[in-house]
Amino acid sequence: MTERLNEGKGRCHGTARLLIKPVQAVIELGAAGDVREKALNAVHHANRHGSVKDFIAVALPTMRMGRNCMLAGSEIELIGSEASLGTLSDLDGIKSLIRRGMVQPLEIDEAFLEPGEIGAAYVRDRLCEKYTSGWLRRNKARADRRGKPWQEKSAKVRGNDLTALSLRYGNAVLHVRQVIAEMTDAPLMVSTYGFSSPVSNQMAVLPVYPDAAREGDDAA
Repeated sequence: MTERLNEGKGRCHGTARLLIKPVQAVIELGAAGDVREKALNAVHHANRHGSVKDFIAVALPTMRMGRNCMLAGSEIELIGSEASLGTLSDLDGIKSLIRRGMVQPLEIDEAFLEPGEIGAAYVRDRLCEKYTSGWLRRNKARADRRGKPWQEKSAKVRGNDLTALSLRYGNAVLHVRQVIAEMTDAPLMVSTYGFSSPVSNQMAVLPVYPDAAREGDDAA
């Protein structure tokens, strides 16, 4: 029997955290993106194959605006339960990062979700993914594969939104924004990719303290 993979949203418990940080040599070689790609794909795999009651959420606490576009930074903070993060640590993608010495030692720590305190949500922005040249190209290729007619959209092709972080999953491209906000006691609901809905009353504000919030406090 074929395994039915999860789709849509799942519950993130927000009781544990796992920081994935490349070693300095990897950063200097410009290979931090390889670490990020393997970690994000591992999260997607874990959420697709795991329980919808125990998803893992993704935080990118060092993402920042560069000179021309949004940059991911080098650190990835994963939020979930001790069980879900333990399962993730046993996946081949994460094990290969450890085996090759690409990341600092991994340790699952306790996370504290305190309503009213500052945290961050990482939301997928689908709007800025539409009608770019890449979007049109991918949709035409999909129509060709399915043998369906393709009609070029009359809407003007829009450029890439450089204020959103672009993340690649194979042929798929996701655009993510970081939103600094107060944590609440509402359940944390995230997609199989580990990201939040942009709808304000459904936003999954995670127990993380990103660099952007710290810089704002320093400036105050």
